[in-house]
Amino acid sequence: MTLKNLRQTSAHIVLQSTRFMSVLPGDEVTLDCSMAAGVRMSSYIMYWYKQDHYGEPIQLIIKENDKPTQNYEAILNTNDNRFSLKVSKAPPNQTQMFQIICTIACVVNLHTPSHCDNAYQAHFGDGTKLTVLERDVKEPEVEILKPSGIETRCKKTITLVCVAEKFYPDHVSITWTLGDKEIKENVATDPYATQDKTTKLFSMTSRLKVSKKEFKPKNKYRCTVNFYNGTHDISDNTDEINGIEEDYVKSAQWMKLAYSVFIAKSGLYGLVVLVYVMRKVRMINL
Repeated sequence: MTLKNLRQTSAHIVLQSTRFMSVLPGDEVTLDCSMAAGVRMSSYIMYWYKQDHYGEPIQLIIKENDKPTQNYEAILNTNDNRFSLKVSKAPPNQTQMFQIICTIACVVNLHTPSHCDNAYQAHFGDGTKLTVLERDVKEPEVEILKPSGIETRCKKTITLVCVAEKFYPDHVSITWTLGDKEIKENVATDPYATQDKTTKLFSMTSRLKVSKKEFKPKNKYRCTVNFYNGTHDISDNTDEINGIEEDYVKSAQWMKLAYSVFIAKSGLYGLVVLVYVMRKVRMINL
C-alpha cells in the first residue's frame, strides 16, 4: 500500500510539526506529531512510518511503547497530546531522503467510550520530508518558458511552463498566481523533483493551461517556487509573464494603420494634382 492511497481515506486529525527538515549525516533530530483539537491521543495507538522514495510502500519504524532501536525512539506524552520520534543518527550514504509519517490507529477500549467508528480505523499525517544533506544548500533558479508562436496563433489554450532548476535539497512547492489570486485549476506540477546524479541538484516543472481569451497583456501570470533552506521558507524565487495580443488583433490594427496611411497619401496626391491643374489653367488664361 502506498502513502498516496492511504491519504485518500485519511481524516485530517494528525498534525506534524513541519513539512521539511534537513540534517547532516550523524545528526540527531526529533519529529513531533500531535492531534487535532478535541481528539484524545489516549484513544489511539500511535505509529511512525517511513517512505524512502515517492511511490514506494511505507515501512513501519516504531510504535508507542516499543523499545528504542539503534536509530529510532518513540516518545509518547499523552498529557501534551504529543507523540515524538527521535532519530539518533541520520544515516549517511544510505537513504539520503525519506518521508517520516505519523500514524494513528483506533483502539476499542471496553471500559471507556471510544471515539472510533471501528477497530481498524487509521489516520495518516502529511509527513515530514527528512533530508540527510549530501552537498551545500542552493536556492532554485526559476523561469517561465514563453509559449510558441504556433500555440498562440492556432490553439484555443496556451500552456505556460514554469521550470525550477539547480536547487538542493528538493524542499520546494510551486504555485501560480494571476495578480494577487492563486490559481489552482488547470495546474499540473511534477509529483517529485528529479536529481542530477553528478551535481546532486534537482529540477522540477509546473504547467498552467490558460485560455487564449484570458492570455491578454493586462494579465500577469507569476510562478513562485517556495524553498525551505533548512531554517525558513524563501518565497522570492519567482518569474512572471504577461499575456500577448492575439495575432488577428495585431493584423487588424496594422491594416487599419496601412489604410489610414493610404488615404492620407491619396489625399495628398489629389491636392498636389489640384494645385498643378489650377496653375495650368491660370497660365492659359494669361
